[in-house]
Amino acid sequence: MIAIHNEPPGPEGAWGIANVADFHADPLRFVTRCAREFGDVVRLGQDNYLLCHPRDIEHVFVNSQRSFAKETGQKPTWAKTGSYHHALMHTDGKDWLYKRRLLQPLFKRDRVDTGAEPIVAAAEEMIASWRPGEVRALEGDVAPLSAQVVGRFLLGSDLSANEVQRVTSFLAWSFRPLPIRIPRWLPTPRNLRFRWSVLQFDRAIYGLIERLRERSRGSSNLLELVQQARDGEEGCLAPPWYPRDELAIMLLAAHQPTAIALAWTLYLMALHPEVEARVAAEVKQTLGDRRATAEDAERLVYTSAVIKETLRLYPPVWMTARDSLQEVELGGYRIAAGVSLALSPWVAHRDPRWFADPDTFRPERWLDGSLEGLPKYAYFPFGGGPRLCMGAWLAKLALVLVIATVVRRYRLTLAAGAKVTPFAAASFLIPQGVRLVPTART
Repeated sequence: MIAIHNEPPGPEGAWGIANVADFHADPLRFVTRCAREFGDVVRLGQDNYLLCHPRDIEHVFVNSQRSFAKETGQKPTWAKTGSYHHALMHTDGKDWLYKRRLLQPLFKRDRVDTGAEPIVAAAEEMIASWRPGEVRALEGDVAPLSAQVVGRFLLGSDLSANEVQRVTSFLAWSFRPLPIRIPRWLPTPRNLRFRWSVLQFDRAIYGLIERLRERSRGSSNLLELVQQARDGEEGCLAPPWYPRDELAIMLLAAHQPTAIALAWTLYLMALHPEVEARVAAEVKQTLGDRRATAEDAERLVYTSAVIKETLRLYPPVWMTARDSLQEVELGGYRIAAGVSLALSPWVAHRDPRWFADPDTFRPERWLDGSLEGLPKYAYFPFGGGPRLCMGAWLAKLALVLVIATVVRRYRLTLAAGAKVTPFAAASFLIPQGVRLVPTART
């Protein structure tokens, strides 16, 4: 029988300000060090723990509607770490179930597959502006592409990169997980910037809603569905400002991770020319002279492995969290109600217990049988359990089709002097300094 302990270990200063400073100085290094030094359950701060074992991560995800809630879910409004708490991603219980069922049809695979042609068209539009030999700052390319994909798929309308950026940029900085929570009412520089950003955001999102309202009437898209939710089931929270909340969070969740994942994938392919050459050969053999289609997402096996390996090394969402609603036992420790539990794909995906040479980019690991028996939640780039990301297939399809479109025309190499680093902003793992040079294929 495993002994049950009351208090997991953690780094020095876990009850004071030291961990906040360490976390902000280098969040990725901090959580990695905590996992390696202290084990599968780590005390990061008062009532804040990090879970590292797939067994415990699975327990939290699978029981998310009974024993655990979203990090912003079961708290009074003043205590929540972010705003827009009526959106699906920030709700729990009956309210979450109603909204999930309402929005799920948008992401059914047959509907997603119909978006393949617009995705390829957007990719072709992106590379049409490239010139062989010129240095491309990739974030300036993938943001407009992702904006087009999200706008056309979710809203049936083209969105400019600037429009999406205005709607979502401050959210990406406002939900950064903290070992110790700072109340929103404190006049810290972070909170003052948040309040100013909320005002700017409201202008952008309400302007977007007004522009789309007449155009989208009668069609099956995100705006139409969230407007229906205002007259939803009794007990579900869908006030007049619910469309603002849902559009903001859904645009953020669909736009930001897709752009991030695409940038990381193209960067890693440029860094490993042998991988890029194999992807290009597979695409040429599979497609010939035709454009990629939804069916090709299954046929491009090695390309898909490259994407899976990218999501392992650089998961766009590097950390998520749940709150315990009741006392539970995890990893041999008694976890009280009201504790915040951090779950980090960055930590799990680089754990040497599950992945040999975990810091090495090796797409073949997904094809050679070496990952047979991999614990289910040793790899969770799209979350898991009932709250598994609805847009997972859309993201995978977009990545495969865009990469296939790019490699048919260009080979990408790193620009001279380019130094690429991951930046953990909010929950997102943003690549900084991705500068690539396209060379036309002959």
